[in-house]
Amino acid sequence: MAMPSESQRRFLRDATMKYYESLDGSPAQEYLEKRGIPLETANKYVLGYVADPALGHEKYQGFLAIPYMRTPPIKGAPRTVASIRFRCIEDHEHRGHGKYMTLPGDRPRLFNTEALITGNDRIAITEGELDAIAATAAGLPAVGIPGADSWRPYWRLPLLGYREVLVLEDGDAAGEKVGAAVCKSLPNARVIPMPPGEDVNSMVNKYGAEEFLERVKIK
Repeated sequence: MAMPSESQRRFLRDATMKYYESLDGSPAQEYLEKRGIPLETANKYVLGYVADPALGHEKYQGFLAIPYMRTPPIKGAPRTVASIRFRCIEDHEHRGHGKYMTLPGDRPRLFNTEALITGNDRIAITEGELDAIAATAAGLPAVGIPGADSWRPYWRLPLLGYREVLVLEDGDAAGEKVGAAVCKSLPNARVIPMPPGEDVNSMVNKYGAEEFLERVKIK
């Protein structure tokens, strides 16, 4: 997918704000709070709820909207929206659609790229946007990749300057694939697996930020 045109960027921005304004009091807010992500944190990432789909987004009705926000290089300029991913919040087998859905023709992107400019000498990589949000809220800045097979070698460039890149593997076979792919690209990467059946979000939600940070050995 080529860089979005001005009209496409405007459409993504308008859709993002529409869904953001529908989050408070919605089933998506309840879903996020059960995962330990309060409304204040959700608002920081402009998460939303697809109550009234924008044109072409009808199949995402009832989903959580996860915008990929970008900060322009010009100080004071408003953030833009590079893309939106959608997460089904129903507890079912997701027949007929994926648990996560990406806009047609879109390409994998890094989520929460603002974490790259925090000034720390350590950063984490998670498999999933909500895991990146949970890690960052716990005190470990993190970027997320949208799925186990989505790592792109060119993402190594902004990460090479860190003293250490922590790859927070999900506790399953897919998580191991992420760790192997990232370490192949980054000599400064270190894999930290989550317990079997757990991911970063569930770890922080169940055990708290302190225990999570102890596990990744940065406390």
